[in-house]
Amino acid sequence: MAVEGKPPRRPSPALRLATWLLLTMQLAACGALQPMEIRKIALLAPFEGQYRELGYNALYAVRLAVSEAGLDNVQLLPVDDGGDLSSASARIRALNLDSAVVAIIALGEAATHPSTQQVNDKPMILVGNWGHNRADEDSLYATDQGRAESGARDDLIIARQMISGDGTPQDFFRSNGSLADAEFAARYGDGGQQFPQPNWLATLTYDLARLALVSIADGSNLSDTALDGLNGKISFADGYWQGAPIHRYHFEGGDLVPLSD
Repeated sequence: MAVEGKPPRRPSPALRLATWLLLTMQLAACGALQPMEIRKIALLAPFEGQYRELGYNALYAVRLAVSEAGLDNVQLLPVDDGGDLSSASARIRALNLDSAVVAIIALGEAATHPSTQQVNDKPMILVGNWGHNRADEDSLYATDQGRAESGARDDLIIARQMISGDGTPQDFFRSNGSLADAEFAARYGDGGQQFPQPNWLATLTYDLARLALVSIADGSNLSDTALDGLNGKISFADGYWQGAPIHRYHFEGGDLVPLSD
């Protein structure tokens, strides 16, 4: 019972989102898909908290890929990871209930964690090095096997230093993501001033969304699909990106810039 004279507490935005998502998934889980039924690409990423810019940057990249593909039966489903492992796993369980979800793009520390992967039963692409390895047969890791197995976490460190502003020119990082050129940045923002500049993972997230879209259009397994994208050829073998390029960066004046050899 609410205390007299005080309005009842409203559930948090994250709780409302999770409740809405769970109800939506339960209604949508209704058996096998037909050729022109809706397919969904889910983006599991942080949309609240200190890493929310990572989530929204990825959202705009995937949204651009979906828009350019022009597939009438494909929808983008952005899902906040909740900011911790328990919430991220709960979101994955909800996505498992929706038969229309045919691919998940996961980005960030919680969304790509082994415990999150292990409750998933959909094809899922992991974007960025956050200190984790591939931990489930449904996971495709957009990095090479050696970096994943070594626990590389450069993208997490980059994100933390961008938030804190502590990056120094002496620090350097390796990432599979490449900075966007002016042409991609213009498409990404579509001339709107409310859009942030694409970050170092935006073009890679865009390419991986395109890979998922090609898989849907061709009716092929995501693990067997290949794409010549902005980041070169993307194809997976044994769950890892074959020939994944590595880019070196450091900070100059608070900006992440390529490090010359």
